[in-house]
Amino acid sequence: MARRVSGNLPAEVTSFVGRHDELAAAKRLLSTTRVLTLLGPGGVGKTRLSRQLGATVGRAFRDGVWLVELADVHDPDLVTLSLAEALQLGDDTSDPLPRLLEFLATQRMLLILDNCEHLIDTCAELVERIVTATTNVRVVATSREVLGIAGEQVMPVPPLSVGTRRRGDAPGDSDAMRLLIERAGAVDPGFTDTSADRATLAAICRRLDGMPLALELAALRFRVFTPAQILDRLDDTMALLNAGPRTAPQRQRTIEGAIRWSYQLCTEPEQQLWQQLSVFAGGLDIDAAEAVCALPGADIVGALTGLVDKSVLVLRQDDEKARYSMLEPIRQFGHDRLVESGTEAVVRARHRDHYRRLAMRGPRAYCSSDDVAWFRDLSREHANLRSALQFSMSDAPRLALDTATALRPYWEHYRFLSEGRRWLTDALLRTPSTPSRERARGLSSAASLAALLSDRESAAGFVDQSLALATELGAADILAENRLDSALIAFTDGDTRRALTMAEQAAALARDAGHTTTEMDSLSFGFMCATLLEDDRSTVIAETLRALTERHGVHLLGGLALWTVGVDHWRHGNQDAAAAYMSRAVEMFAEFDRCIWLASAFDGMAWSAAARGDMVRAARLMGAAQTLQRDTVRLAHAIATAVGEKVRIQVLEELGEKGFREEYDSGAALSLPAAIDYALGRTSAPDRMTPKPLRPIVIDDAAVEVLTRREKDVARLVAAGHSNKRIAADLVISVRTAETHVEHILTKLDFTSRTQIAAWARDHGL
Repeated sequence: MARRVSGNLPAEVTSFVGRHDELAAAKRLLSTTRVLTLLGPGGVGKTRLSRQLGATVGRAFRDGVWLVELADVHDPDLVTLSLAEALQLGDDTSDPLPRLLEFLATQRMLLILDNCEHLIDTCAELVERIVTATTNVRVVATSREVLGIAGEQVMPVPPLSVGTRRRGDAPGDSDAMRLLIERAGAVDPGFTDTSADRATLAAICRRLDGMPLALELAALRFRVFTPAQILDRLDDTMALLNAGPRTAPQRQRTIEGAIRWSYQLCTEPEQQLWQQLSVFAGGLDIDAAEAVCALPGADIVGALTGLVDKSVLVLRQDDEKARYSMLEPIRQFGHDRLVESGTEAVVRARHRDHYRRLAMRGPRAYCSSDDVAWFRDLSREHANLRSALQFSMSDAPRLALDTATALRPYWEHYRFLSEGRRWLTDALLRTPSTPSRERARGLSSAASLAALLSDRESAAGFVDQSLALATELGAADILAENRLDSALIAFTDGDTRRALTMAEQAAALARDAGHTTTEMDSLSFGFMCATLLEDDRSTVIAETLRALTERHGVHLLGGLALWTVGVDHWRHGNQDAAAAYMSRAVEMFAEFDRCIWLASAFDGMAWSAAARGDMVRAARLMGAAQTLQRDTVRLAHAIATAVGEKVRIQVLEELGEKGFREEYDSGAALSLPAAIDYALGRTSAPDRMTPKPLRPIVIDDAAVEVLTRREKDVARLVAAGHSNKRIAADLVISVRTAETHVEHILTKLDFTSRTQIAAWARDHGL
């Protein structure tokens, strides 16, 4: 069986026509360069070619092909975060680039950066950093402008071939002709390309210069026009174009003309809707269209249907809802018309208000049974939320502050910590510093995210400001938040016992103030601190949190509560109960599309399996957890490091290096749905035919001398199961220095895990 290819390339809904020469050329160039830029104007087919290239060469990249769509990203500061998000790395550091480069350094993957032209400088800088910091990562960029970096190979993407016409020759097939005929047949099943029509079809292809988007738009007309009528109207459109700017490239004028032609064939309500829909980023559903768009005297649903029929909008089924999107050149055309109409600000304000209402569901949804739907909607509408926040920053920063504050659970649990703090910080700078609950809560949320990012100085500053305002306002609920923020800062300082005490105080203050959200957050954090300290208060905290979440019917925090109870049972030797609670936690977390806590649940199940003597299952679950580990929150990672390494070493010793590696890799190779099924006992074992191999460990006696004396000390402590914090304490160095030593050891020995370091240290008598 062939090895499973990972990545995030979407399934295509239409066939890929032609481009055999271009695809072969791109494959050849990609084998000789680290950076390949597919260059061409909008509508020429760069995006589709890049995806087909990725699908074709995917098996050459062990760690997959990953697409980063940048058309809806308009802030340069979000480019790196968008790449991290696409790779499911999360956003848990104030400077995401070093962590991104650290992750990519061990990967063999292909990155596709699509639509770079409006962020060309930022994209160029990012790609240059990636290729200089890695050895096995290649980048394909699509752009209307070259990146201009060293080593870049540029491949201009031409229009589809239109063939040649000589006197007396019958029009022959061409890529452009095949695309036009295939798309016309999809639009009108009764369409047939008779020999009498082929000369006209060939003329249409030539008039459109073989531009794929223009051809697809022309194909839509076959439902209502004959080929000859289409050619006549296309000639009218081209004549109109000739009066346009002579400095514009002919192909850009052609695509503009093709889109304008579709626009002119729309009814007036459809044209107005097209304009207004251009403010959306990342797509929309019918509810959003009705909330944001206004068509006096016309039916929005009817106009929406008309735009779908004319393929101005692309319809996709997303779960139970229909979702609509536009190709970027079509959206830009509509936006230009919206600006010309003078109504852009009004439409954007309605767009902002609609997505603000979504965000403001948070205070209630986060601690209720509505949390699954809320997080799902936020994940789907992330691009629109960004757009709404960006508009609010200049138009209504106080609304931006409220929105970003309400989204705090999303920033935290979906690992957008740095982005969330950035929105909050910008909004706080733009709003008056007069005392208000909104400002006090915004400061508290900023403090929480800064603390989770280990930015102690910023977090303390935000807490001090929020505490002063909350005290002046007598806001007991915000004072509870401040105490939890202070607990997070204490944890960042390494004072876990003080953090536990303050978390308990925060839970009590929140309970008295009726602030359920903060009470749940405080209990979950307090449990983690108690577990790290092996403090018996963990049992009471876990049971209190479980009872509270069950009373309110929450799912995400409910799953976290079940996990805490499971970990506590494991710690006290109640392995059957631990496994049962962990299984229920996995079921809860599986309801979320990118839940960061699943890795922790898999780890917990592995610990329990090891305690019951099932080392094979433990190793497989550890592998499944490691695949998700880059999505694990810092606090859970602390537990996984402190506890998991000891269990891992125990399992490795029982199975031996070879046996452990086989089982671990088989778990790591599982897709997320398959890993969930295995964890829940729905399948008996992973498919041994589809492992994701790690690089082999090569042991060389001379390698001992590669490490410095201090690195040997660190390797010995890693083998003893010590966490980086414990290593730092034993060697009287900072935690960051300990982390750096471990990173250097991994690099020098060409390893990818602490387990490999531990085995190496034992084999070499350290």
